[in-house]
Amino acid sequence: MNYSLGGALVTVLACGCSIVDPSDRDELRDRIAAAPPETAEYLTRLAMNGAAVKWLQGRPPEDQVGKLQCRYQAGGQWTAWADQEPRLTVDYMRDCLLERAFNLTYVMCKDEWYYLERQARITDLQNSLPIPGGATVECRFVWDFRYDPETGPAALTDPNAVKPDDVISSLIVLPAPPPGWALPELVPLLCPLGAGPGWGCPPRPTDVPGEEPTVPEDNEPGDRP
Repeated sequence: MNYSLGGALVTVLACGCSIVDPSDRDELRDRIAAAPPETAEYLTRLAMNGAAVKWLQGRPPEDQVGKLQCRYQAGGQWTAWADQEPRLTVDYMRDCLLERAFNLTYVMCKDEWYYLERQARITDLQNSLPIPGGATVECRFVWDFRYDPETGPAALTDPNAVKPDDVISSLIVLPAPPPGWALPELVPLLCPLGAGPGWGCPPRPTDVPGEEPTVPEDNEPGDRP
């Protein structure tokens, strides 16, 4: 699996560095806010993806994010819900978020896993149960309480919670434009905010030995780097 872009993104997020926040940010905010619907949706997903990557930062890869439970009907009665294998793990979620052009959200990655595993488990159970005429099987997904998106930042699930600054933060931590990037007009505005050489920008202060990043005065507590 290719971690060239994904691994670099995790490293930058883990650094927690901030950069100078010049007036160029205002123009970039305006352009993002005025983007046509298709572009706005794309940028919003990038920001939601970045929020999910940051939320999972530092968590054990084998941790259970959620699980599948299934039951079947026999003799007119439903059995109790039973846990199934495999479980959804942090490792799977990270792979999904980092290897798909950074355009899938936390819930979308869960849904992808759920639909694939649900169909596989239903088929397996229907083929293995000794019930004449087959069995009616149904499955459901159950979040681990530690990874339930309702306990995380609003940007995990709510596109309306994503602000232009969230989009900017998600873009400048990427080591290069994401696959399929089609907004070259934004690059000159991202460079002064700290986008790296992979964007075609001059080296950032953090890329130059001996230089220390400065903290923008208008950063609010909880802002992403």
